[in-house]
Amino acid sequence: MTKEKTLTVLIGNARGGEKSWNSLYENLLSPYNSDLALCFGETENKNISLYQKAKYIWELPEFVNWRDYYSKVCNGYWEKSFSLGKNDGLMGGIDDNIGSGSIIFAFRHFLKNNKKNILNRYDRIILTRSDFYYAHRQQLLSNQYFWVVEGEDYHGIGDRMHIFSSSMVDSVLGIVEYMDSEIGYNEILNHNGFHRNPESLLKLYFNNSGILNNMRRFPRVNYTVAIDGDSTRWSEGKIQDPNNLDLSLKYHSEYIDCMNNLLQNRIIDLLD
Repeated sequence: MTKEKTLTVLIGNARGGEKSWNSLYENLLSPYNSDLALCFGETENKNISLYQKAKYIWELPEFVNWRDYYSKVCNGYWEKSFSLGKNDGLMGGIDDNIGSGSIIFAFRHFLKNNKKNILNRYDRIILTRSDFYYAHRQQLLSNQYFWVVEGEDYHGIGDRMHIFSSSMVDSVLGIVEYMDSEIGYNEILNHNGFHRNPESLLKLYFNNSGILNNMRRFPRVNYTVAIDGDSTRWSEGKIQDPNNLDLSLKYHSEYIDCMNNLLQNRIIDLLD
């Protein structure tokens, strides 16, 4: 049997520092024998190990207002859809709205529409962020499912780590096209609930794309951290990591979940 090829794509910006990135290399890239791609905002500061390790470096402009991105790539319902969740972080990055919803979705749109030919060279895609600290080897997962790390769902489905077959690229990454459609707008408008945050929109979209039925969960072995000088649009690390005193925890619940999984020995490969 031919060994499956994996590409790990980090999206957003370089955050978390070298200690976190070394844990990424050891506990995620190595077990999967994965290549690394960076899908980051433009920067002149590339004197860090991520840029040395990456096989692909894909950059987007760091828009002051991400309206400039969407006005170029969309022409339908996108603004109306985003505005439905402007009080819940969905429109963050557009105009002066708080949060980062429009930014994280823009990176997914960019990947789908500009790098799909490269993604399709691989069997498996790991889509995640740069500021995870991996406290344990990432378990090996079957490539027949759409995998989402447990926790941090906020009434929907978290976006922080998705693992999936490259055959699922359109179904996983097509949320902007969904929001820019009449069908998507009407589903968001009529969403039965008060939450129209990014996580809720992802769940609506995954249901629309049909991939929700193929979704599975895996136990967390990582948690989001920050170092002094990291930029952020939402949560700031304020609690010191008990295991790494030079790191701060951005979401304490992630750390608790990760430690509980390790203590309960829940970290097993899920290949069936």
